[in-house]
Amino acid sequence: MAPNKPSRPLYEVFLERVIRIDAVQRHRAAVTEKHVGDFFEFGRVPGQIGTYLWPLDGAPEPFPRGIVFDDMEKKPMSPAMARAWDAAVRAKDAFVADLRAGVLIATATYATIGERRDLEPAEWMSTGLVLDVRDGMLFAKGRDVELWGAITLRDATEQPVEPTVELLPVKPTNKLGRVDWDDWWLHEIARRETLPNKKAYLNEAEALIKKRYGVAHVDLSELRRICAALYRGDSERPRRKRRSH
Repeated sequence: MAPNKPSRPLYEVFLERVIRIDAVQRHRAAVTEKHVGDFFEFGRVPGQIGTYLWPLDGAPEPFPRGIVFDDMEKKPMSPAMARAWDAAVRAKDAFVADLRAGVLIATATYATIGERRDLEPAEWMSTGLVLDVRDGMLFAKGRDVELWGAITLRDATEQPVEPTVELLPVKPTNKLGRVDWDDWWLHEIARRETLPNKKAYLNEAEALIKKRYGVAHVDLSELRRICAALYRGDSERPRRKRRSH
C-alpha cells in the first residue's frame, strides 16, 4: 500500500491548478502588457500591486485602473493577456468547485480560537468569501473578516497524515495523572525548531500533554504561559508569580 500523502499548502495547489497550467502559460510570450510577470509566476492579480485576493464566486478585477502604456493612453487587455486571464478564471472556478464538492479537503486554523480542523464542503458555499491565495487565508466580506488561516489541502481519497511528534521518555519519577510542567518544558525546548505556528500550538500541545501524562484536563493558563515563552525564545520555563501577603 502506498503511503498517505501529506496535505500541501493552499498556495502551492492554487499555483499548480490555476496559474502554472498550459492554458495560461502558453499565452505569456505574446502578452504586450508590462509588469505582469507576477501574475504568471505567483498568481498576483494583474494591475493590483501585491494583491493575491481571489473571490470564490466571480473573479477579481484585473487592471482596475486600465492598462497604461508609455503614451499614457488607457487600453484594453491585449488578446493574449485576455486569453490567459480567462483561462485562469476558469481554472479557479474548477478549483473552487472541487472544494465545494469535497474533492479537495481543506484543513485550516479557525482565526478566533485557534482550533484546527478539516472544513466541511458546505463551509465554502457562503457568498462573499475571498481567498488570499498567497497567505492561505479565507475571508468574508472582502478582507474585513478573517475566518480561517494556514489552509492546507489534500485529495479526498487521501487520509490526513498526522505529524510525527516524538515524545521524550517520561521520567520514572513522573506519575501518570499529573502534568509535570518542568518535564514538558524540556520536551518543548527539545523540539522548539519544529513547533507548529503559534495559533495551532495550543490545540496540538493540549492533546500531547493528555497523552503523555494520562490526564483528562490541562491547565490552559499554564500552557499559554509556556507557549508565550517558547515563541519568545526564552531559555527558562516561566513561573507563576507568587502573590505577596
